[in-house]
Amino acid sequence: MNKHSSDPPKKSDDDATNSIKDGSNPIHSVWDLAMVAYSAYGCLLPWAAYICYVDSSHRTSCAWAMTTLMFMKMASKNAWDWTDGQQKSKIISILVFYLPTYGGYAV
Repeated sequence: MNKHSSDPPKKSDDDATNSIKDGSNPIHSVWDLAMVAYSAYGCLLPWAAYICYVDSSHRTSCAWAMTTLMFMKMASKNAWDWTDGQQKSKIISILVFYLPTYGGYAV
């Protein structure tokens, strides 16, 4: 008598992948929300640049908003976790380029 014959069959990786592919999984709603925010950022940034180009009175407030956004990126949980080179280069580019550019214009 085999003692393993009464164990339920294990799910394969294909079963787990198929359960994520259907639309009923909660991860899809989170992913859709993230994509909406990303799409909005992709539309709002060019629009804000155009508005700042057309009406110069908005430039200072936009520079302050972008400076605040860069500080928020630097304050994130994994910002200073430099285990990979890509994260280190992002932080260095914020420190060397974005903060002086946006912050300098705002001041």
